[in-house]
Amino acid sequence: MSNVIKSGSTGDTAEVDSFNRLQTFATSQTNATSQALLGDSYNINTGTINLTSANASALMYLKNTDAVTWTVGRVFYNAEVSTGGSGGWLAEVAANPTAGTLITGGTAFLPYNFNFGSPKELTSICLKGVEGDTATGGTQGAVSTIIPASGTRVLIPFDSVVLEPGSSLAVIITPPTGNTSMDIQVGVNLYREVV
Repeated sequence: MSNVIKSGSTGDTAEVDSFNRLQTFATSQTNATSQALLGDSYNINTGTINLTSANASALMYLKNTDAVTWTVGRVFYNAEVSTGGSGGWLAEVAANPTAGTLITGGTAFLPYNFNFGSPKELTSICLKGVEGDTATGGTQGAVSTIIPASGTRVLIPFDSVVLEPGSSLAVIITPPTGNTSMDIQVGVNLYREVV
């Protein structure tokens, strides 16, 4: 008895070569690309914020109020050259912060869908901060990066940082010593884990 692999839509059958190998052609894509095609991949970016001291400032708060888990593929920092500052600066991601002026008084903004043709919006709380805002509690410095100089773009690939429903993160930036002005954008790219 033989079995035949046949397409349900066209009736075409699979080919087997003289070595009994099934001939196939496959196309693969990342989960992030698959979710972007479905309209479930997002860019969350604060836009430009000016920092006028060398003190820590909580600049972005993101909470998953969705019904599904999110995977954060990367966090990014775009920083102009500091005025007055020298040396490196610190970028930190806090896990599940619970208090602070960013959480109580930040400015709400909307994530951008990576599928420009999709009307879907991310069910979330997205807040951006200003100079001196705070985000406390939770696990501070869960992801901590020293960046050696201002005037740079830094992408930190995560691949497996997960925000389950109800969990959150905050991005906290400490400019270089002596800073009096540094423009910066902070953000994350993520996708919803849906099938």
